[in-house]
Amino acid sequence: MKKLLLLILCLVAGINSFSQPNAQANSEYSEKSQDKNAVSQFVYNDKVALKLDYFGELVLHPGLSMGIDYTLARKNWVTVHWDSELGGYWHRWNNTAVFLKSSIGARFPVRSLFVDLNVGAGYIHSLPAGTMYQISSEGGIEIAANWGSPHFMPTTSFLIGWDGTRIMNLPWTFHAGVEAYLQSSFNHIFLPHAAAKVGFTYKFKRQSL
Repeated sequence: MKKLLLLILCLVAGINSFSQPNAQANSEYSEKSQDKNAVSQFVYNDKVALKLDYFGELVLHPGLSMGIDYTLARKNWVTVHWDSELGGYWHRWNNTAVFLKSSIGARFPVRSLFVDLNVGAGYIHSLPAGTMYQISSEGGIEIAANWGSPHFMPTTSFLIGWDGTRIMNLPWTFHAGVEAYLQSSFNHIFLPHAAAKVGFTYKFKRQSL
């Protein structure tokens, strides 16, 4: 009897020790599943569209931006949306810049066409092209670290486009226009810029009016 009780106790202890890692693994799997479900629910929300734009000052300063277009309100005569974008551009022999910006806009439709007005702000970090130099403590010239410069970036844009989600229930919108923005702390002034924006948005789930 004692041997049987001892064997049962050993089996219980073994099952318990085996179940603890499994419970932990199941818990980790459950957390990962919840995270995946949260991402899926966000991406497949009918208010969310992924966007991709060419962002450049004509053809001399080419760049790209990508982000999220989130619909705050949608009526027959207007769509109010909030956008967040990450991007950058390259100015040959001058600088390379990356930016993170957010804007709020109003899109006014005429059947499947629209006019889109936006205003926003962001952060831009510019890295000068070439080697940087500075005066050394001995009074000579030495190479300086090139960490770039931070800038504040207020923006406004005017776009026209086509919205396939309104008439044809397609997931696409296409747009083109111009974005004006200021680059702060550029030789103690706000340097004005104008960039062309040409791109599209894509919704994984469409919203019916």
